[in-house]
Amino acid sequence: MPKISVFSNILDQHPHSSAVEMTLRILCLHGYTQNALSFTKKTAVFRKCLKDIADLVYITAPHIVPIPTLTTIEERQEDSLENLEPEAVPYGWWTSSPEKPTYKGFDESLIQLREVLEKQGPFDGVMGFSQGASMASLLQVLLERPHLSEIMKDCTHQPFKFAIIVSGFEPRDAEKMTWYTNQYPVLKAKDEGSTTDKTGEQEGEEKQEHLHGVQGASMHVVGRNDVIIEPERSEGLLKHYSFKTPTVLYHDGGHYLPSNAASRQAYKAFVQGFV
Repeated sequence: MPKISVFSNILDQHPHSSAVEMTLRILCLHGYTQNALSFTKKTAVFRKCLKDIADLVYITAPHIVPIPTLTTIEERQEDSLENLEPEAVPYGWWTSSPEKPTYKGFDESLIQLREVLEKQGPFDGVMGFSQGASMASLLQVLLERPHLSEIMKDCTHQPFKFAIIVSGFEPRDAEKMTWYTNQYPVLKAKDEGSTTDKTGEQEGEEKQEHLHGVQGASMHVVGRNDVIIEPERSEGLLKHYSFKTPTVLYHDGGHYLPSNAASRQAYKAFVQGFV
C-alpha cells in the first residue's frame, strides 16, 4: 500500500489563521485515475468558496491503476510510472467490470479510510467525485451501520453529518448494493431541529422507526451531459437517500465539478447548514 497523501485546505488560509478557527472538516475522495494532488487542483474553486467554513482534507486511494490512454498490453508493460509527474499517477479505490462486478481492492481501501478517520478525524462530512463519490456514499452507509463490515464494525468515528456526491452511482457489487436496500432502525430523530420530550419521542409528528438506505444528509451534483456517469446512473443513487430529502444540483456540463457562480452558491449554502 502506498503512503497516504494528505492535502489540507488549511494551507490556503491566511498565514496567521489557525486550524481551530475552522468550523467543519470534510474528507475528499478523488475519482478513478486521479490522486489527492490532482483532485486538490481540480477542486480549487470548490475549496475557495468553502474556505471560511470548512477544512478540506484530500487523500489518495491505495491502488495504482492502469493508465486509460494505454490501450494495449505492450504499452502498459513498457510504461513506467516513474516518468509521470506526481499529480498524473493514477489511483483508484477498486477495480471491476460489468463481467466481474465484485469490487477488487475495496477492502484495502476501506482499511485505509478507517485509519484516516480514526487518526486524522473526526470529519463532519465527506465529498467524492465519480468512483470517489460512490466510495463516499458507501462510507457514509458504513459509518451509520458499521456492523455491515468486519473492517468497520468497531470503528469509533461517528456517522457523517452530510455527503457531497459528485457524479456518483449505485454499486455494481451485489454485496454493497444490499447495504442500501436493507432495512435499518432509525439512529436519531429525523428533524434535528424538532422538539423531543424526555423520552426522546417527537412532538407533533409521527415517529419513523425504520428506513432503507442512508440516513444522513446529502447533496448530489449531476451533469446533464456527463457521458462517463450518465445522469440516470447518478439519479439512481437518490432513492437510497429518502430519509432526508437530498439536495440535487444539476448542471449542463459533463463529468466534472461545476464552478460557476450558481454552483458555488449552492455548495456554500448546503455546507453552511451544518455549521
